[in-house]
Amino acid sequence: MTVEQKIFAEWLVSPSIHAFSTTRLGGVSEPPYASFNLATHVGDDPHRVASNRVLLQQQLSQKLEWQWLDQVHGSDVVVVNKAGPALTADAMLTTRANLVCCVQTADCLPVFIAAMDGSEVAVIHAGWKGLASGVIENTVSRMSTSISNLAVWLGPAIGPCHFEVGGEVRDDFLAAVESSSFVPAMEACFISSKNEGKFMADLYAIARLRLSAIGVDKISGGDYCTHCDDDKFFSYRRDGVTGRMLNAIYIEA
Repeated sequence: MTVEQKIFAEWLVSPSIHAFSTTRLGGVSEPPYASFNLATHVGDDPHRVASNRVLLQQQLSQKLEWQWLDQVHGSDVVVVNKAGPALTADAMLTTRANLVCCVQTADCLPVFIAAMDGSEVAVIHAGWKGLASGVIENTVSRMSTSISNLAVWLGPAIGPCHFEVGGEVRDDFLAAVESSSFVPAMEACFISSKNEGKFMADLYAIARLRLSAIGVDKISGGDYCTHCDDDKFFSYRRDGVTGRMLNAIYIEA
């Protein structure tokens, strides 16, 4: 696998933790899924998707087991101890070594969480609906690691330059703020767009704010826009019919 096919998490955690997001480069899928699509549910040729998954798996340890999700833009979290058929949820966590936790995105925000000592990892598919309904908080609450020993990396997502939402979305987030001291900061995550009643939303800033509200302060990442960089990323907002990137985390034995 070439370097441009994966973006690695940059955070201060145990070297036993491996976390990365794939790009759209270096696979065998044809347009509009060109080329490294890893999703089976978007209309791509299943044989090409299978080939892409094999390509990914061949470049990593053959001892790894892979757990996938059927994502529904909700806030449910699953704890996994062994790989099996796809589970319905939008976040998963594990303490088991060599078990790869996988979520797929094409604009939504992948949130990677790890115990700094390498004992526990989680990954979250966080679109605005999941963020608003507490998928981050639910995941952290299921982890046994103390909050002070957690680190977070925010993977590639759509940036505030292109993520336009309606006023009801802004209202949902403001209504969910538990402390009035955080209201101004949440309001700042939404900038009025050129379209009346619409706002440009910053998923990265919203995630940072909600993490900070529960005491998580070791947060990195949030440097990309999947919509802007069409050479590197799939984007549902940009293209409609498109592939999906994989966001994966595991503890190496």
